[in-house]
Amino acid sequence: MEKKPEPTSSSIGHVTKKPHSALWRWARRIAFFFLALIVAVGLFVGYQLWGPVVTSGELTGLSKQNVQGPIDAPIRIVEFGDFGCPSCRRWHRSGIKQQVMEMFGDQVSFTYRHFPVISEHSVEAAIAAQCAGEQGAFWIYHDFLYEQAQGLSEPQLTRYALDLGLNTQAFETCLQSVEISDYVERDKRSAFREGAMGTPAVFVNGHPVYSPSFEELKSLIEGLQ
Repeated sequence: MEKKPEPTSSSIGHVTKKPHSALWRWARRIAFFFLALIVAVGLFVGYQLWGPVVTSGELTGLSKQNVQGPIDAPIRIVEFGDFGCPSCRRWHRSGIKQQVMEMFGDQVSFTYRHFPVISEHSVEAAIAAQCAGEQGAFWIYHDFLYEQAQGLSEPQLTRYALDLGLNTQAFETCLQSVEISDYVERDKRSAFREGAMGTPAVFVNGHPVYSPSFEELKSLIEGLQ
């Protein structure tokens, strides 16, 4: 009877070096999981920054309250501002907007849009301004916040509404409005979408300028006419 050859050390080593197929399958599953997680996070962040936006062509309803001058003016100035922003306050108090509106008249419209990113109460102040707008007082409240407000907490915002003669019960109810808070959030996303890098971010027919002087705005507007 023929004897079978004894296994050699090399053949034994070959057997022990077989791929660990189960371990490999688990590694692939983990890799696919993390890849899916990264994609999901990316989609979520993308939606937050570049999701539904309010464009200059959608100035209806709520946003009409935030426009001075003809909506169809050939020169459209849009400010993305923050009521908690010191630079926005200084720019407002400089009177540059009024100078431009007086010089160019019906050729220019000015739209205020919310970019509440500076202070802990910026979002609350933006919502409060829109609630004032619900009573036809957006610009009165806007000016008060930049010129006289001593703080932006909710009790202070409500007291300003009272001082300005608004219906405070309707105002306080409005502060909890999902429609108003969603509008402010969409404005914020629009600011990111438009490429705003800070506040105040001013766009003249889509051309960005930051804290512009009167001469800068005048030169840019005349170049677009």
